[in-house]
Amino acid sequence: MSASKLSLPRWKQIVHMLYLKMEFISGRELGEALAVNPRTIRNDIKMINEILKTGGNQIESLSGVGYRLVVSDEKILREVLLDNSVGRANMNIVPMFAEDRTDYIIRYLLLNNDYVKLEKLAEELFVSKSTINLDILEVKRKLKENGLKVEKRASYGIRITGVEVAIRFCFSRYLLVESANPLITDTERNFFSEVNLEMIEQVVISNIAKYNIHMTDISVKNLIIHIAIAVCRVKDNCYVHVTDLEDIEFSIPEFRAAQDIIKEIDLSEGIHFPESEISYLLLHLSSKNRKSDFNNYREYIIVDKMLTKIKELYGYDFKQDQKMISNIALHLKPAINRMKFNMNIQNPYLKNLKSNYPLAFELGLVAKDVLEQELKTKVNEAEVGYLAIHFLYGLDKEVVSDKQKVLIVCASGLGTSQLLESKVRKEFENALDIIGVYSFKEYEQSGTMCDFVISTVPLRMKLHPFVQVSPFLTKADIRNITALIKKDAMENQFNVDKVFKESLFLISDKKDKEQVLIDLASLLLENKIVGADYLPSLFEREEIVPTYLGNGLAAPHPIEANVQETVIGVCICSGGGVKWNEEDQAQVVFMLAVKNRQQQQLATVYELISNLVESPKAMGELKRVTNFEGFMRVLQTL
Repeated sequence: MSASKLSLPRWKQIVHMLYLKMEFISGRELGEALAVNPRTIRNDIKMINEILKTGGNQIESLSGVGYRLVVSDEKILREVLLDNSVGRANMNIVPMFAEDRTDYIIRYLLLNNDYVKLEKLAEELFVSKSTINLDILEVKRKLKENGLKVEKRASYGIRITGVEVAIRFCFSRYLLVESANPLITDTERNFFSEVNLEMIEQVVISNIAKYNIHMTDISVKNLIIHIAIAVCRVKDNCYVHVTDLEDIEFSIPEFRAAQDIIKEIDLSEGIHFPESEISYLLLHLSSKNRKSDFNNYREYIIVDKMLTKIKELYGYDFKQDQKMISNIALHLKPAINRMKFNMNIQNPYLKNLKSNYPLAFELGLVAKDVLEQELKTKVNEAEVGYLAIHFLYGLDKEVVSDKQKVLIVCASGLGTSQLLESKVRKEFENALDIIGVYSFKEYEQSGTMCDFVISTVPLRMKLHPFVQVSPFLTKADIRNITALIKKDAMENQFNVDKVFKESLFLISDKKDKEQVLIDLASLLLENKIVGADYLPSLFEREEIVPTYLGNGLAAPHPIEANVQETVIGVCICSGGGVKWNEEDQAQVVFMLAVKNRQQQQLATVYELISNLVESPKAMGELKRVTNFEGFMRVLQTL
């Protein structure tokens, strides 16, 4: 039966009460609470159990004692109970599910702005004090992400502490999810009942027009909400400290606009904003202003480093696309303030990007790594998604280099190295990209990725395919290099039958993500497809952002590793799958090993994966396969 059939409000109330209690409740007690007789409750529970049993959940009855909810699959229980028209984030609804209680506790503590006893929280949430103590551990973890702490004081309870700016960012994250609606909603009017939102809106719109500040409609709306939060906090005597917002990057028009907005709100609300509050408003203005031009070339330098890294790891060369470079630089100008001050932003396109355009998202992660090194600060996943949109634009234009990457190794000194490099470059200008010229020892120590090596001496360590030549590059040498180029090109043609192999396929009932990764990587290692650097880089990539793509599919891969052949290891996770991140279960795992990060292979691999994620029918069949032959039959249907 479908989730929609649990449509009678009383049925939902019965399950809700049993879930909150999680112990026996008599039929009489349920009947009194819902104003019906025990016989009606008994009949209701029979009908409810018919719906719950598809997910392995049930309401247990014990004669003379009552009824108790037994939960086997909380996710399916949620699907049965929740109405899409009622958001789980509604702050006025007491949460049913354990994972939602932490957000509710954070909201409750923020709104009270003082110590709250654990007994009060337990009473509010209809759970025991010991349950609240366990929930507080998760509350602490989430607040730590926002730079905040939970302070405990004997006989008083707990409260949220930290710098005022971080508390305000937390307000916007847990109290008011940044809306995709550019208009002020009734929910927001009700929440800010003591603040004149329409007045703030008029002040903001007139001043950004006056000072020629360019913002999207959504950014204007979010600025209004953040100003409303500031007004509420100032009325509670909670102020931004002058040292909280040092090193904001802003323009003179932004500063003038912030001054005028504060001055007008001062008069209208009858409060006094200290000078430090101008910095808070300035931060929001500068992080939302879409500057159309600027003369600070730092952003262009950062973009150049991003594109250099992308070319090195993935082979895509975007450096000729001046429009894309300019767009990313313009994007970075306001984004840098957001990143420096860990501002909470939402990205409504993030899930779609990760599921349907994973290659663009991977390029965004490369850009994230460069930004973190340059700015000495963390960059969140939402910002990665916005950067990925720019790279998706570049990928769509197919600004790629089809040249193969080679290293030149020469043991006879600088003169012969330069001679060989010059001759190779002249002869193979359109086919080869020389990414380095090394001595014999430098090559063995470098670990640089390439398609093959051109060397004047035999190589002891067979890290890559290589061809031995004379420094003078004879005609025979040219024929040998040409043959290797053709051989490499043939090997790099994508073929499903070659990429998926029975020796790299397994079905596992293991529930530990780490063990599944180890088991699959071990198959690759045993087959001499990857080296010892593969597994550590795989775990490093998962630490950045889990590689779950959607529809039960995860595609783990390393950041950078030595790979001899393009293949995909496959694990079908039976028994409901493996918990891949805080929210998602992976039932199909594709472990990617792409030879030398060649972009043609990678783009084709990700296209196949995207097709699977977008095909619920194919994914449903994959989750049920029991052998390699069945797996390949499903793939052939795409």
